[in-house]
Amino acid sequence: MWPPSFFTGPKPNPAKFSPRRNETLHRHVIMMKKLLKLALPVFLVAGALALVFLLRRPEPIAESHFVEPDKLFQTLQANVRDRAEFEMIVDIDHARLEAKAGSPMPPSHVLIWSVPALDAAVLKHNPVAAVDLPLRILAYENQETGKAAVIYNSYEFVTRRHSLPEDAPLRDGYGPAVAKAVKGIPEDAISKFPSDAMPDAGLVTLTSPYSFESTEKRVRDAIAANPDTVFLGEVDFAARSKTRGVELRPLKLILFGGPGPGGSAMASTPTLGLDAFCQKLLIWQDERGKVHVTFNDLLALAERQGISGGLPLWVINGRMRETFSAALAQ
Repeated sequence: MWPPSFFTGPKPNPAKFSPRRNETLHRHVIMMKKLLKLALPVFLVAGALALVFLLRRPEPIAESHFVEPDKLFQTLQANVRDRAEFEMIVDIDHARLEAKAGSPMPPSHVLIWSVPALDAAVLKHNPVAAVDLPLRILAYENQETGKAAVIYNSYEFVTRRHSLPEDAPLRDGYGPAVAKAVKGIPEDAISKFPSDAMPDAGLVTLTSPYSFESTEKRVRDAIAANPDTVFLGEVDFAARSKTRGVELRPLKLILFGGPGPGGSAMASTPTLGLDAFCQKLLIWQDERGKVHVTFNDLLALAERQGISGGLPLWVINGRMRETFSAALAQ
């Protein structure tokens, strides 16, 4: 049998340690405990994310599933391009991006476009509403029916979420813009979410101790540091609104995503491609000059859509909080 000293090692001789050295060792122990405390959530999130990919081995999606959703998307795209008052921002073909990342999912293709006058009018009331702007609409395959459909957020949803006034000009700008985008889409192919309400705003807001410019750089660096994450676009609402005669404080939306993790989260719920993915991070300055970073709580969005968040969304939610909290730490 091995002697106990083999496992425990020789006992330290207190006489060999001076008070000064003891104090130094004590400081090192405290520092290590703090580092472990900070690192543990990151390790947990990374481990859970790895587990998601190990457990989930989806089959490729047959190309036949894309035929009808692609037709709907092409109609949306043509409608937006044909209107002089509309401006294309970006379209994101979630399913094909995820397939390239080895995480296949059902058809889900989002079109993001802007009506600059409408954006400026809404953001004048509440700049945080930029999380739900510019306008977007999703062409996807309905997993319950197996049929192609499109879906978008109603004005009622945006109004409730961001406490916008029941303003007729705003409603009259939002409704017709969406109607023009879905022109030619069969009525039975236009889906609606089960509810326009959420348990709360479903937003996470972090306050930055840095300037707007420094905050933006830190956020961008944090996104770029993740090898599975890509930038998908940005919208400088303050600059755009100024061209409409509306002065806003600094306000910028960054669009980004992680094709692999995103595909895991959307595997059975492609409608998450409308709001949750790509991910939308808003950098904004309040009336006191304080800078904030706001993004969606993905689990709250899933609850609003009447679907289960599941482990992938929980992992991505935690990763978002950890990543941007660390980026804004002093």
